[in-house]
Parts: sequence; C-alpha cells; structure tokens
Amino acid sequence: MIDLLLLFVPFFALVLMGWGAARGGLLPLEGIGAMNTFVLFFGLPAMVFRLSASGALQQPGVLGLLLAYGLAGGLMMVLALVWAMDADLSRRDGGLVALVTAFPNTGFLGLPLLTSLLGAKAAGPVAATLIIDVLILSSLCLAWAHSKPEHGQHDDVWQAVGASLKGASRNPLLWSMAAGLAVSVAGWRLPHPADETLRLQSLSASPAALFTLGAMLARAQMAQAGHAELPSGRIALWAGLKLAAHPAAVWLFAQGLAWVGVQVPTEGLITLMLAAALPSASNVSMLAEREQANTALVARIILWTTAAALLTISLWAHTLGLR
Repeated sequence: MIDLLLLFVPFFALVLMGWGAARGGLLPLEGIGAMNTFVLFFGLPAMVFRLSASGALQQPGVLGLLLAYGLAGGLMMVLALVWAMDADLSRRDGGLVALVTAFPNTGFLGLPLLTSLLGAKAAGPVAATLIIDVLILSSLCLAWAHSKPEHGQHDDVWQAVGASLKGASRNPLLWSMAAGLAVSVAGWRLPHPADETLRLQSLSASPAALFTLGAMLARAQMAQAGHAELPSGRIALWAGLKLAAHPAAVWLFAQGLAWVGVQVPTEGLITLMLAAALPSASNVSMLAEREQANTALVARIILWTTAAALLTISLWAHTLGLR
C-alpha cells in the first residue's frame, strides 16, 4: 500500500505544483488557457495517436469492457440525478452535477497515471472510455439539463444533444484515437522524423497535463469564492459515488456480462475500474460555466474528488492486487 502511494505521489505533486503556481500568482490565470490548448491539441493527442497506432486499442474484449463501463457510468448518472432532485437543484444544475459525478479525468490524469502503473497496454481501454464519456454520457446529461418537466421532451433537449455531439466531433483526442487506429489497421509506419516529433510531444503531455490540471483546479476554486454552498455532506455523497461506487459498479456489471457470455478480460477490467476511480474531469467546470449552471458546486465536487483520489486510487489498486 505504501509503495502504491509513493508511486502516485509524483503525479499528484505535479497537480499540487500547478495549483500552487496559480494560487500564488506565479502562473497568471489568463495563461492557463494557453497551457490547456497545448495539452489538449498537441501533447495528449500525440500520446493517444502513438498508443493507438501501436495497436493498444485492438485488444480482445474491449467491447465488453466498454459496455460494463458505460452501464456503470449510466448508473452513477442516475443516482447523482436522484440526489440532485432531493437537494432541490434545478435540472440544469442537476445535469451538470450528474456529468461531473460520472465523468473521470481520463485525459489529464488517467492516461499518464495508469500507463505508468499498468504499462502501455492500459492505454487502449483507458482512451476508449472517452467514447462513452464524451459521446454518450455528456449528451444524456446535457439533454436532462435542457429538458423542462412541464413539457417533457423539448426542442432544447435535441439542441443540447446536437451541440454536445458537435462539440465531441471536434475533440482532438477522439480524432487522434481514430487516426492512430487507422494507421494500426493499415499496417503503416510513420517516417522517422514525424514519429520522433510525435514522441517528443507525447513525452511533454503527462507533466504539462498534470500541472495544467492543478492550475485549472485553483482557478475554479478562486472563481467559486463568495457563492452559496450546499452542505458538505451532500458534496461528500457525490464524491463518494465517483471515487467508491463508480469502480465497484464497473466490476458488478462486468461480472453480469461475463455470466451471460460476454468476454471481459481481467486485466482490462482492472484498468477500467481504476479509470472509473479517477477524480472528476476538470473540464466539466468550464462546461458548467458555459451552460450557466452552478459552477461553484461543480468545482467543489472536482476539488473534493481530486484531493481524495491519491488515497482512494491507492486503496483500489491495493484491493485489486497491484503491487
């Protein structure tokens, strides 16, 4: 257990450095957007492309794994919505709370952390979870956020789904994943200068992504100052769903699928359980701001899950027998 904690400490130390740089004014808040652009459009896409091109996505049983992951994410979304209604949140706020509860920080934290722990073979299942989170769960949560109880399915619902899918179609991680898969299937090899350029970009992705994540968390924390807050007990419920119930649900659905004959590889299942145990995705706070939802509430859930994740991910890895 101590060895696992020590393995994860450098990743969270980089997040803490980014948080401290932004909180201390060393990194201007207006500069965070530029760092985010580098990570999202250059660093991480290069990493995902090279991993996809290596054949990491063509592992047996990936479809069964994604089905278990998607069902678990859907369950977390429903439970988060139920608690949001119990807290008398509006549909807009409830939809964004449900998304931040079900959407792990796969890009900025999951890919560097889990590939370091489990090796390159973990990249395929982890990257593939973006298909579920970006295309399906985001669309469903935004549809709920834009629905109106008195009219049921409203035009705004379809507009929200369309906007979500349009935004997903511009996600560079999905495009780089598809391009890498095409290269792998075709059996092509990139020229050495191009491959070396992508290798250097991918090497920069992990530290830059983690540092930027910390800065984004600091910015969200400063932006929520002065806003009315829900009791901490309710925040803890949503954080518990994300860090404890989500990976457990992935395991339960995987057992059910295996029982009916769907292939669910054990190594892939461990990878996706740890992916589900990641803290909430930081970009949901920006989406909440765009949707004019309760950004402060969403930011608190992200902060709580990120702060606790060092311990909870270590516990999950220890429970799953990783050393």
